[in-house]
Amino acid sequence: MFGWKSPGKKKAEPGFATAQGCVALVTGSSGLCGARLVEMLLDRGARTVICFDRAKPSEALEQRFQEAQKKTGGKLIVLAGPDGDLCSDEAVQAAFDAEPKIDVVFHIAALVGPFHEYEMYNEVNYKGTLRILENCKRCKVPKLVYSSSPSTRFTGKDVTGQTEDELPMPDTWLAMYAETKAYGEMAVSKACSDTLRTISVAPHQIYGPHDTLFLSKLLETAGTGRLRIFGQGKNKISVCYVDNYCHGLMCGSDVLDTPNHAALGKFYIITDGEPQLFWAMLNQAVLAMGFTDLYSKFHLPVWFLYIAAYVANVIGFVIKKKLKLNPFNVKMLTIHRYFSIANARRDLLYEPVLPFNKAWPLTIEWFKEHWLPQWEKETGRADSSVVAGRDTKQD
Repeated sequence: MFGWKSPGKKKAEPGFATAQGCVALVTGSSGLCGARLVEMLLDRGARTVICFDRAKPSEALEQRFQEAQKKTGGKLIVLAGPDGDLCSDEAVQAAFDAEPKIDVVFHIAALVGPFHEYEMYNEVNYKGTLRILENCKRCKVPKLVYSSSPSTRFTGKDVTGQTEDELPMPDTWLAMYAETKAYGEMAVSKACSDTLRTISVAPHQIYGPHDTLFLSKLLETAGTGRLRIFGQGKNKISVCYVDNYCHGLMCGSDVLDTPNHAALGKFYIITDGEPQLFWAMLNQAVLAMGFTDLYSKFHLPVWFLYIAAYVANVIGFVIKKKLKLNPFNVKMLTIHRYFSIANARRDLLYEPVLPFNKAWPLTIEWFKEHWLPQWEKETGRADSSVVAGRDTKQD
């Protein structure tokens, strides 16, 4: 599979100690990050991984999990549907009781996106985290790695290479997702103790094969011809290949083995390193699919987008439906959002396992081979001018 071959097992390297013979619980194990983390834990020597997710694994993911077990000899316990419900006290308790002893919990599960009600965000992202903490204490789990989000630090202003220390928690948040993730993170940091060592590790703009939230949605819009560059299209962002993030999570877990480590209870951001021009990198993927060059189209002025977004908010309120165009999304697609990972490099000894200039082409190649044919089939464009345009470009 493109871009999914992990480095060989090297015990001395950061990010490899945690998995050796461990029993781990991974929440959100059916999602992009959680599923890949499960595979990488097994690949690095985990004995058992408990997979916990409300969403049942797809057939493709079930096959990946079976292949990972066969390849490594590790064991997976899959708890999904009602048995993987983070909002259920009984389900969470049963997950922790699935093995006599759990060495580390990776809490990845979250309710994402701008389309839910506050009560649901709070129930999953905050109260769900409290359930995880409660059971870590009940079962005497020594380590908890919490998957947080850089959006917990966003104020709406450009972020241009700051470290975590330069990005304190704001008094108010730009989105309900960010607010409830922040509450979860604060609870995790507060719970850090000699008996339960915790750390929060956050990716920025995850990408990779099997992604259904970031690149796939943008490519769907590009394929219909509706995607336009917002503003001048010169905004830079940090991005994070999924393998790099999972490696960062395991680096975070490694340092929790050291009493009084400087990272205990703290927040770290993980990325590929150097920032990228958002619209330029996206256009590479757009062109690879054979879609129209974004730079050949009229750019949408930011002032116009904000007006349209606020109008959409009013319409959404009237019809009681959250629309995709909203002020938050406009802001996220027009401001600079890139971070320094100096702290993660210093404290977690983190380094990307695959640089952007290799990970992004691998991701595009996977989307071209796996995502594009399925999209063409679903939209009836297999014999359309879109494909003809792609063939012309290849010539």
